[in-house]
Amino acid sequence: MPKELNLGFPTKNQVIIHFDSHSSELLEFQSPVTEEDQKDIRWYLEVYAHLYTTNVDDKRGAKIAARLSVLGNSLLTAVFYDEKTVELLQQFHRQAKVGSLLTISANHPAILALPWELLRFENEYLFHQQPRISIRRRLANLDVGHLETKEKLHLLFIVSRPNGAGFLDPRIDPIAVLDAVEQSVIEVEFLRPATLDNLHMRLDDKTKPPIDILHFDGHGYFDAEKSMGYLLFPNAIN
Repeated sequence: MPKELNLGFPTKNQVIIHFDSHSSELLEFQSPVTEEDQKDIRWYLEVYAHLYTTNVDDKRGAKIAARLSVLGNSLLTAVFYDEKTVELLQQFHRQAKVGSLLTISANHPAILALPWELLRFENEYLFHQQPRISIRRRLANLDVGHLETKEKLHLLFIVSRPNGAGFLDPRIDPIAVLDAVEQSVIEVEFLRPATLDNLHMRLDDKTKPPIDILHFDGHGYFDAEKSMGYLLFPNAIN
């Protein structure tokens, strides 16, 4: 049976690690990832990887790529830094099977926005290890109620870009997702225009299919001083 290691963040500066029937104490957490790091990662993945670049960009890209492993190690030790938490991580790693999960449970966007995919253990990224360990984010304390099976799922795609983020090609993410679901039992709908008010109206519209999956494409910007709702839908994309 697949195993799950859960990192629960009741606040952005506290974490509890859960594995099987064991849990750590409530521990202090201080993110090693700076705002500049997040900007560099965004540029590396969304601009450098897809758009025309120069030799100067190649040098910047190589510098960022070299820092990724450092950030991965630092992020791991920011969570697993005492004897109890290290033992929980080692138990999870020893028992990991196909389908095993490392789950980040939090309500604060500053935690969910961290690059947890960079986590490294024993000099290797967790998601590169065999068998593969999936890393997922989950909103904590979310009551989903009763779930019913359906023959087809309805996916709502939202493509939005924050003001001041510069050009980020809105076609890249949708194409990849559409290719992945082309042969599946998923119906795809795009929200146009991609505004918060329009999303509220769409979710309340009983004349249209209910939304089973919401895919938000808006990697461009994160401002810890502003609310998540403002961040997600600051402007409209037609």
